[in-house]
Amino acid sequence: MRSTFWFLRVRGIAIGAHWSWLFIALLVVWSLAAGLFPSTYPGLPGSAYLVMAIVATVIFFVSVLLHELGHALTAQREGIEIRQITLWLLGGVAHLRGRPASAGADFRVAIAGPVVTLLLGGLFYLVMAVGRAMGWPAAVVGVADYLGRINLLLLVFNMLPALPLDGGRVLRDWLWHRQRSYLRATQWSAGVGKAFGVVLAALGVLSLFTTTGFSGIWFLVLGWFLAQAAQAEADDAVTRQSLQGLTVRDMMRPDPVTVDPDISVDRFFDTAAKARFSAFPVTEEGRLRGLVTLSQAAMVPPDQREDRTVGDIMLGRDQVPVLPAQQDAAEALELFRDDGRRAVVVDAADRVLGVLSTSDVAHTLQVRLARGLPEDPGERRRGRFLAVAIVVLALLVGGAFFYQPPVVVVSPGPAFDVSRDVTVQGRDVTQVNGRYLATTVRLEQPNAVEAAIAGVRPDREVVSASSVLPAGTSPEDYVAQQRRLYEQSRQVAAAAAARAVGLRVNVSGSGVIVAGVIPGAPAAAALRQGDVIVAVDHRDLHHTWQLQETVAARPAGTRFTLTVERGGATRQVSATSAELPRLAQGVGIGVLGQTRDLRVDLPFQVRFAQREEVGGPSAGVAYALAIADLLARKDYARGRTIAATGTIALDGSVGPVGGVAEKAVSAKEAGADLFLVPGEDAQDTAEHDPGLPVHDVRDLEQALRVVSGSSS
Repeated sequence: MRSTFWFLRVRGIAIGAHWSWLFIALLVVWSLAAGLFPSTYPGLPGSAYLVMAIVATVIFFVSVLLHELGHALTAQREGIEIRQITLWLLGGVAHLRGRPASAGADFRVAIAGPVVTLLLGGLFYLVMAVGRAMGWPAAVVGVADYLGRINLLLLVFNMLPALPLDGGRVLRDWLWHRQRSYLRATQWSAGVGKAFGVVLAALGVLSLFTTTGFSGIWFLVLGWFLAQAAQAEADDAVTRQSLQGLTVRDMMRPDPVTVDPDISVDRFFDTAAKARFSAFPVTEEGRLRGLVTLSQAAMVPPDQREDRTVGDIMLGRDQVPVLPAQQDAAEALELFRDDGRRAVVVDAADRVLGVLSTSDVAHTLQVRLARGLPEDPGERRRGRFLAVAIVVLALLVGGAFFYQPPVVVVSPGPAFDVSRDVTVQGRDVTQVNGRYLATTVRLEQPNAVEAAIAGVRPDREVVSASSVLPAGTSPEDYVAQQRRLYEQSRQVAAAAAARAVGLRVNVSGSGVIVAGVIPGAPAAAALRQGDVIVAVDHRDLHHTWQLQETVAARPAGTRFTLTVERGGATRQVSATSAELPRLAQGVGIGVLGQTRDLRVDLPFQVRFAQREEVGGPSAGVAYALAIADLLARKDYARGRTIAATGTIALDGSVGPVGGVAEKAVSAKEAGADLFLVPGEDAQDTAEHDPGLPVHDVRDLEQALRVVSGSSS
């Protein structure tokens, strides 16, 4: 904690931050501004996400500081000296000098911080609820939501019964109360902490091989820190027990060699050579004036040592650690942790009685440990079975809480009105009288507990992470690919809508670029990222939708011959279609494709608003409906809110998508009057009553008839 800058003092407590705090603060700002807030509250300007992230990060660290102040101020009321509070990489720590006098006092200090965090979490959730009810800006609600969740998450983590966490201190206090032994209580709870740290580190190693993020590295760091801190707690308890009943007088070297402040530095060297010590109290008429060391004297140039005196170079009385001879040995040990390697021992009249150094303390500890630790009076060895049960429970809960299995939870995402995204020029249009909602899903990698909960919830779906992220594709590349598919789907939606109202559209492409291959899919053995498929069964292939239509039109198990360009050469490979996970869009060969050289020539100009947070082609039907409503003279929406999901092809055919049940929840929450889904996905909504009319459609023409009320 030496690399710390200090910025505040509260009731005599110095508050500072370690340099690592700056690193983690920047990391939190980046993760919130680039990830959490855009995915949770889409549609806001990029500057808004940055401001939200900065405000949330500042308030989050203020929350951590208030947590530590809860510990510190309670400790002061219990008569414990507080040295400082330091914010650092993994949160914060309040430095207490000494230990509470009883288990009850220690419990009150330990629980004060979590109580503050609980109150803060409740307050932020209240602000979020009030903000949503009163229609406050999404930025305010989003920050309050995050702060509520992060404070309660920290509360759960901090209350795990493993030292040095607050829950571990509560466990120690309970064992201390039952066993009447601070040492054994600390050893038990520190053992839980070390075991928990090892489990976290092991989960970190496992996560490095089963997930795509860097959470495994954080688990390793956190596990190492907890194990080391728990061992330090246990060592400190052993040290205190070893020094029980001893005073400073028992450990010091009595009758030290002292020097007068008026002697020259040259004469001081003569005295030091005979005494064979490195530090000497400086006294005048028997009373302490300061301390001089050989290293200080050696810094005086040889030609000045006759003229310079010890008084010129010594540390003054106020700079020397001083201990009374009757001070408790364990309390004196705190001085060495703060102020250096040695202290001068004096009596009530400030006369020097001895010198105490770290080597003296180490010698005393070695002797006491060799003889055996003295037991606390009245110690009771009971409650061990319950303690073991708590250990096992802590490890299971902690492991499940922090381990992220290689799965993804699909949950309802936000719905947005696509008709507000579209601007048509070069042709007369009629404004949409209503809303066309594109529905989305949110993909999150859960911990084991969240995955188990999601597995039993009807509005959640748990799928393999490998079914979402193709092999050899990083999360960043996958997001970029989905963004390109989304942009292409909007162009194709405009073409399909124009054709639906009788306009001529020319569309061209030169093949399908393989952007990724789903692990275990039929094409995994035949195709690789970067291939370009230019023909299927010897028929030219121009765009992605043509490939999807060709494969989906034949039953699973059909063998296709693909003509592929790879590395400047053309070759033929074979792939058999199969039923793939719903996120892979039903029957397919398992590739994530993009049209090469896509060109859509429309008889008008169309512009789309930017939506950086949206990806994938599933909004195609919603855009096609909105554009058709704009181009046609007929009022299709008629003041209603129409939700839709599904891919759209150039000929207007609607393709299957994943997460339809979750999207139905989004549609209902957004106030939709009806929900259009691909025919292949109708069964998913039938199994989960969404609470609104659902219509399955095969193509855009049928979807327009359903919307207009001509056909169901």
